[in-house]
Amino acid sequence: MHRLKKTLPPLNALRAFESAARLQNLTRAAEELHVTQGAVSQQIKLLEEYLETPLFVRRARRLELTDSARAYLPVLTEAFGNVLASTNELFVTDYRPVVKVKCGTTFAQRWLITRLPRFFKQYPDYRLRLLTAVWPSDQGVNEADLEICHGYGEYAGLKVQRIIKEHWMVVASPAFIASHEELSDIEHFKSLPLISTLGYKEGWHSWFSDLGLPEFQATPVFESDNTSMALDMAIAGIGLLLGLSSNLRGALTEQSVVQAHPHTMEAEGGQYLVLPNRPITPKVNAFCEWLMEELKEHPDRDCIDW
Repeated sequence: MHRLKKTLPPLNALRAFESAARLQNLTRAAEELHVTQGAVSQQIKLLEEYLETPLFVRRARRLELTDSARAYLPVLTEAFGNVLASTNELFVTDYRPVVKVKCGTTFAQRWLITRLPRFFKQYPDYRLRLLTAVWPSDQGVNEADLEICHGYGEYAGLKVQRIIKEHWMVVASPAFIASHEELSDIEHFKSLPLISTLGYKEGWHSWFSDLGLPEFQATPVFESDNTSMALDMAIAGIGLLLGLSSNLRGALTEQSVVQAHPHTMEAEGGQYLVLPNRPITPKVNAFCEWLMEELKEHPDRDCIDW
């Protein structure tokens, strides 16, 4: 039985193995590490002796990883990547770290973008890459450092925190309201053109059911794959929009739309902050702390602790 290791393996040996295993080529690994091929082979042999297990099956023209090596490789690649990223963030003076934020199109356009100047005033040494998506990815947070998205808390293997609780409400432009004065009459209300956003579990049928009219089969006349465009339809005066409160706050404040019916319905989902299940870097921590501070003034905030 192997004894537990009390010290880390030699760093040079780990670097040689990680490079050779990732590239699956000793010559290319030697070029990457600026050493000779013999030196790479020697370091890998040293690591195999330390671990008391082979890491490669050496074929005629290529390297083949053993099962143990294949499992070890992603651990080392991520570890070295984190060390490099944190070193650049903390110690390289001419390096401006990029915070990669993925979020829904509507959240970005209607809430986040207008607040970003305050982020850069507080953190002038960072850059920001904003990646928008109509719907959250079911593959987790891959290309970004963090994601802000509407969801239902079903994010296995990720760090998740709900930041905004939501409810559904109906809005329309002031001009549309003025031309349809009988909105309090639900029968007249049901005859008007409806606008909806695709991709949600809830919709007009849910809203009418919550109002006590489950038998009414609402058929939207206008549909969009994102709330921002659907909201523009409502602002243009073409119908009634059922939308999430967090997406409508700005337009309601500006009075480009007004609430068309007093009934609101609690949403099943909410806005979530989603992070990969790995150590939080200084840049991600800075953005999340700033985000929570901004959310303190949000009327639908759910959590402001970080």
